[in-house]
Amino acid sequence: MAVAITSCDYEKSKEINKTPMTTNSSNQYRGIYGIPATPFNEDETLDVHSLESVLNFSVENGCHGIVMPVMASEYQSLTDQERRKIFDVTINIVNGRVPTVAGVTGVSNIHSIELARYAQDVGFDSVITMPPHSLTPSNSENLNYFDQLNAALNIPIWIQNHPAGVTLSAPQVIQICETFENIGYVKQEGPSAGHVATALIEHETNSVEGVMGGAGCKFLIADYNRGMCGNMPASHYGDIHSKIWNLLEEGEESIAREIHTRMAPLNNFESLHGVRAFKEVLYRRGVITSPTTRSPGKKHLDKYDMEELDILLGSINDLITWKAS
Repeated sequence: MAVAITSCDYEKSKEINKTPMTTNSSNQYRGIYGIPATPFNEDETLDVHSLESVLNFSVENGCHGIVMPVMASEYQSLTDQERRKIFDVTINIVNGRVPTVAGVTGVSNIHSIELARYAQDVGFDSVITMPPHSLTPSNSENLNYFDQLNAALNIPIWIQNHPAGVTLSAPQVIQICETFENIGYVKQEGPSAGHVATALIEHETNSVEGVMGGAGCKFLIADYNRGMCGNMPASHYGDIHSKIWNLLEEGEESIAREIHTRMAPLNNFESLHGVRAFKEVLYRRGVITSPTTRSPGKKHLDKYDMEELDILLGSINDLITWKAS
């Protein structure tokens, strides 16, 4: 049964956790956690062979972890059977080489919890979720959801705080992390994401164990300097993004910034075209057999888009270290 959380409970939990959060601890999830695209055949069926390929690619190109399937994976277009298949394939292909995070956002509490239990059973290291948002839930319903999810799992739970779902304030996120033992990591996205992340990181308790950013690493250096522990971008530039991150960890910010600046035009292209751009890059890099996106909202690039992408990819060719065999 869900536990109702009162303000009194919240104040008591604050008294328990007084140690400030430390960044860059040895056991912290940290780095570039790549999100593989979900490959489809031209008829929009799941392409399992290309799925295996993009997972291998994402590990081999330097990503420090794998997150699958979430927004950059078109998770909202997948059937539950396909999501379970993707869980199975992910664990089989990654095979413990890097940490794995399962995307379990659903349309109801039980939907998400069943997906999360399956992901845990097949071997995922953690799960990530937005609160179910088919109907806008109240704060108490959000708390009940995380209570039920926390009770169902023995592995870490990430909160995905994204404006496409339920936007949680920093105090709400802190309350959830302080109350539920398995919940300590956050992917913070949307407007003022950096400010919210700083509020979480600088809070007096150690309940928030780490905060990662999104937005395709557009603000990676600023996020790093805020103390964020990584980023979860689509994995098609995993070799470049992980290089930037590794340089930052080595204290080479000036070199990291040069590379990050060179990626800005490609970031702009992706902001315009979304998942279709991710998939076109993966297709051109020889990772997947088709750049097809799934209906509804199926997207195409016209000849002018393709010509522009040719130029942009040519401008970073020296930065691409993973090459198709």
